[in-house]
Amino acid sequence: MMKRIGFLLFAFLGMASAAWADVTIKTIDVKGVQRMEPATVLSYLPFEKGDEVSQSELDQALKELYKTGFFSDVKLDVNGSTLTIEVDERPIVAHIAFEGNDKIEENVLMNEIHMKERDVYTPTKLREDVKRLKTIYQRMGLYSAQITTDVETMSRNRVDIVYKINEGPKNYIEKIRFVGNKHFSSSDLKEELISKEKKWYRFFSSTDTYDPDRLEYDKEMLRRFYYSKGYMDFEIKDVTVQTDEKTKNFIVTFDLDEGKRYRFGTANIQVTLPEVNAQKLEKQITFKKGQIYNAEYIEETIQNITDELGREGYAFVEITPVFKKDPKTQVADVTFKVKEGARVFVNRIDITGNSRTLDKVIRREFRLNEGDPFNTDRIRRSRQRIENLGYFDKVNLKTVPVANAPDKTDIAVDVSEKSTGAFNVGIGWSTYDGLLFEVGVQERNFLGTGKIVGVTASTSGRETQVDLSYTDPYFMDKPISAGFDLFHIDRDYTDDSSYKAKTTGGALRSGWDYSERVRQTVKYTLQQDNVTDIDNDASIYIKEQEGKNVVSMIGQVLSYDTRDNIFNPTEGFYTSLGLDLAGIGGDTRFVRVNANAAKYYEVMDQWVLSVSASAGYIYGLNQEVRINNRYYLGGSTLRGFDVAGVGARDKATGDALGGDWRVTASTQLMFPLGLPSEFGIKGKVFMDAGMLGKPDGHYAKDTIDYNNTPRVSVGTGVLWQSPMGPINIDLGFPIVKEDYDETEVFRLNFGTGF
Repeated sequence: MMKRIGFLLFAFLGMASAAWADVTIKTIDVKGVQRMEPATVLSYLPFEKGDEVSQSELDQALKELYKTGFFSDVKLDVNGSTLTIEVDERPIVAHIAFEGNDKIEENVLMNEIHMKERDVYTPTKLREDVKRLKTIYQRMGLYSAQITTDVETMSRNRVDIVYKINEGPKNYIEKIRFVGNKHFSSSDLKEELISKEKKWYRFFSSTDTYDPDRLEYDKEMLRRFYYSKGYMDFEIKDVTVQTDEKTKNFIVTFDLDEGKRYRFGTANIQVTLPEVNAQKLEKQITFKKGQIYNAEYIEETIQNITDELGREGYAFVEITPVFKKDPKTQVADVTFKVKEGARVFVNRIDITGNSRTLDKVIRREFRLNEGDPFNTDRIRRSRQRIENLGYFDKVNLKTVPVANAPDKTDIAVDVSEKSTGAFNVGIGWSTYDGLLFEVGVQERNFLGTGKIVGVTASTSGRETQVDLSYTDPYFMDKPISAGFDLFHIDRDYTDDSSYKAKTTGGALRSGWDYSERVRQTVKYTLQQDNVTDIDNDASIYIKEQEGKNVVSMIGQVLSYDTRDNIFNPTEGFYTSLGLDLAGIGGDTRFVRVNANAAKYYEVMDQWVLSVSASAGYIYGLNQEVRINNRYYLGGSTLRGFDVAGVGARDKATGDALGGDWRVTASTQLMFPLGLPSEFGIKGKVFMDAGMLGKPDGHYAKDTIDYNNTPRVSVGTGVLWQSPMGPINIDLGFPIVKEDYDETEVFRLNFGTGF
C-alpha cells in the first residue's frame, strides 16, 4: 500500500514538473485581430520567437497585453512549441457628437473629455467623461443638467458616440449669509468672495451661479482676509447650502468664529545652518513690533529669508514660524526657525489639458527644469509666466510626491485652453480722434507654437493705419523673441499744425531677458515720412518741412519691471531707457533718448498711488529735426491741456511747432467708489506737470510764442472697465499755464471690440 502511494506521489510530482517546464517557442499564432497588425501584438511580448519561455514569462505577457488597453479579452495557449494568442479587440471611436448643448460650445465640451476620436473605446472611460461633462455644467450653475450617451456599433469594429444633453435651467445663488461676523459687515465680507448673489447687472458674469469648487476658494479668501486683518484664530466652523423652495436657487451660509485681533510682538530668527548669522537675516523681516498681525508679512519674510539663503548657496532650507500668543494682551511673538530641509529635486514635469498648445510652449516658461533643486519661489514664478501667456482660462500647478523616492517630486500642470485667435471689429470715440473704427485678425498662439500673427486696419477722424505683424517669442527655440512689422499711417495734424503726414515702412525687432526683471529689446526701422497737404495759411516754419524723407534707424530699450501686473498694477516699479540712432542710410539723421519710470503703492486695500516721470531728448546730426519727429505735450501726456497744446507756437497762425526735449511727471491715486467690485468702476485724482523744449532751428524771436516754464494741472476722473471695453473720463484743470496754451478740460476715451 505504501509503495503504491509513493509511486502515485512520484508520478504526480513528475507531471507537475513537466507542466511547468520551460518551453522553446518556435511558432506564435495571433488570432482575433481586426485593425491591428499581428506584429503589433508581438511587440508587447517580453520574449521573441525562438526564446525559451517560462510560465512566469507567459503570465507577464498576459499582463502586458491587458495593460495596453487595446483588448477586452486575451487568451494564451501553448501546444508543444506553438504559442497561440487569441485577442478580442476593443472598438475604436470613429465619431463623437453632442446634442442639446446650447449654453456651452461643442469645442469646449470636446476639450474636456479624455476619450477622443480614434482612441480605444471603453465603458469606464465613457462614464468618466460623462462625470467630467456634468462637472462643467455644474460650474455654470446648471445642476439639473442630464447627460446620456448613445453608442452605435459601426463596421470594422468602430463605434460612434453621441452625448445627449438636457441642460435644464440655471441654478443661481439667491442669498449669501454670514453668522458670527462681529467686526466686519456682511457686505464687506461679500466683497472678498468670488461667488456673488444673483443680480440683474451680472448678466455678463457666471459668478452668481453655484459652484462647490468656487465655494472652497471663497473659504480660503475669507481666511486670507481675516488673517491679513490680525485675526490669527479665525475659523470657518461650517458652510451650509440650502435650496430656496420658491426660486429653486441656493442660499449659502458661512458660520464664522472671528477670534481676537492680535498685533505683532517681538520677532526672532533661530538658525541651525553652519556659518549663517541670524542677525544678518533679521533685515529680511517685513513687519515691526506693534503692527497689526498680517499673515502676508509672515509669508513675505519666509520668502525673503529663503531667497537670501539661496543666494548664499543653501538650496534646501526649511523655515517654520512658531507663534507665542498672549490672549490677554492680544500680542503674538514669532520665531522663525531655520534649518536644513530635505534635499528634494524635480523628478518630472507633467502637462495636461493642452490639446492645442504644444508642450514646449508651456515648458519653456518654467523657471526650473527636471533634475533641478525644488524651489517654491521659482514654482510660483513659473505659474505666473504661464498665466501671462494669455492662452489659458485656468492654470493649476501642484506638486506630487514620487512613490518610494522621498527626495523627488513631480510637478503636475493642468491648463484649460481658451480661444487665442480673434476677428475683431472695434468702434470707439475720443475727444481728440473722434469716431474710431477698427477691423483686425490676430492669432496669439499660431498653430499652438506661441507665435503671434496679426493684421489690423483702423480709421478715425484724424488717422488711418494698417499694420501687419509677426512675433516668435522663442526664435529658433532660444529665449529670444524676434519679429517684424509692416505699416502705413496717414495722420491729420491740420487742427494742430496745419499739415498732414504719411508714413510707410517696416521694422525688424528682437528681445531677450537678462534676468526675470530686466529685458533688452533692439529694433531696426526703415520708413518713408511725407509731410504733405500743408494749408496755404500755415506757418512758414511748417511749409519748410514739406516733402519726403527716408528714415533708417536702429534703436534699443532696456527695461526693469517689478510690477505685480502689467495691465493693472497695484505695486512694483517700472523703468526703461531707450536710445535711437537715425542715419544708417536714408536722409534723416538724429539721436534720440527716452527715459520712463513709474512706481506703484497700494496705500490701502484697492487704493493705489502711482508716481511716474518721463523725459526725452532728440538731437539732429548736422540737420534740423523734422517736425514729425519732434516731441509734443498735451492730451494724455499732460491732462488739462489739448493735444500739442503746450510749447512753441507760431504767433501769426497758432500752429504748434513741437520741441526737441520733453519732461513730464504725474501723481495719481486710484480708489474704489463704493460700488460692487464687479462693476469695474474706479475713481481717480491726479496732478500732472510737464515742460517742452524749444525746437532747434532758425526762428525769429518775435514770430513765435515760447516759454519752457513748467505747466501744471490737477484733476479727477473715472475709469470703467465696462463689458463693452474700457471707458476713461478725465476732467483736467490747468493751474499753471501760459496765455497761448490750448487747454482741454474734458477728455474721454472709449473703445470696444465685438
